Amino acid sequence: MAIFHLHVKNISRGDGRSAVAAAAYRAGETLPNDAEERESVFGGRRDVLHAVILCPAGAPSWMADRATLWNAVEAAERRKDARLAKEIEAALPRELTPAGWLELARSFAAHYAGQGFVADFAIHDDGSAHNPHMHLLLTTRTVEARGFGGKIRSADGRQFVEEARLLWAKLVNAALQSAGLGVSVDPRSHAAAGLAREPGQHRGPDPAERRARRKNMGLSRLFPSKVAPEGEGSDRLRDWPASQLARGYEDEGQLPVPGPDGSLLSQRELDEAQDRMLTEVERQPREDAAGPVGRRWATGENAGQGQPEPERPLVARRWASEAPRTGAEVSPDALTARRWTAEQPPERTHDIEREDEWRDHERDRRRT
Repeated sequence: MAIFHLHVKNISRGDGRSAVAAAAYRAGETLPNDAEERESVFGGRRDVLHAVILCPAGAPSWMADRATLWNAVEAAERRKDARLAKEIEAALPRELTPAGWLELARSFAAHYAGQGFVADFAIHDDGSAHNPHMHLLLTTRTVEARGFGGKIRSADGRQFVEEARLLWAKLVNAALQSAGLGVSVDPRSHAAAGLAREPGQHRGPDPAERRARRKNMGLSRLFPSKVAPEGEGSDRLRDWPASQLARGYEDEGQLPVPGPDGSLLSQRELDEAQDRMLTEVERQPREDAAGPVGRRWATGENAGQGQPEPERPLVARRWASEAPRTGAEVSPDALTARRWTAEQPPERTHDIEREDEWRDHERDRRRT
């Protein structure tokens, strides 16, 4: 059944809120926040189906740009406790299609744009059609050709909330009737409507329940047969946004990537394939010390051929002496910058334990 829900609240600087951050979150965008000298980063949200700005007649064109609009709102307010925006949050009927949601939200926002507000609305749904809802941000000052004017005081009182509830109920019921659905919503409380039953309690978000619901539903217009059999709500899902496909991969934390053969691989499958490849590389037999070794630098008679002398393997050192190391101190003048120099190490074998000892010996020698 259709459920009525509408909540009106303020975006206030006194509560530590930012109009730019609020707009970025609801629109699922990354916006420059001039007042805080940083970016409000909410880009990439997959539950934002639509984000639209409606301006009143005569508004300057820059108000249609979200970043410019809300930064201008912040700049127009001087008080530390200023009310930056008015927000109306309302539940969208699950019985309607996503196209019906957009039409309903646009009609509601257009009403306030006609009253002189700049209306920035966004439609959210997490891909399960369980809780589709709309966020509507309204500016709080009159709109003039040069920018913002005085405060709109009609938005401050209780009457504004009551009129918003009545208007939303009227638009929702008209949309449900146009869709041929025999349901309706009532903005009145149970007591005012003469109902004896207890009102429902707001449960709040449950992350585990949301993940399970998205996994079971997997809503996407790319996979309509997996959503519901023909005749069981398939019409309602026909226009579902393709971006909701990504929700099926949330448990794995990453979107799928193309594999070598063009098929899609999850991030977990990709990581496992990389681990197997590294294991195979490590298992390959090492070449003999006298065999080819890929080095950019070499010394002695093998210089320029990429093959260092077997008896004097190359050791990376920041500073080296031109003279042979005899144990005596080398004067600072004898030091020259060299990338590679030959050292006489202890005898190396291809036994793994002996190679570990060699590495430990080199590490200790460098520290001294």
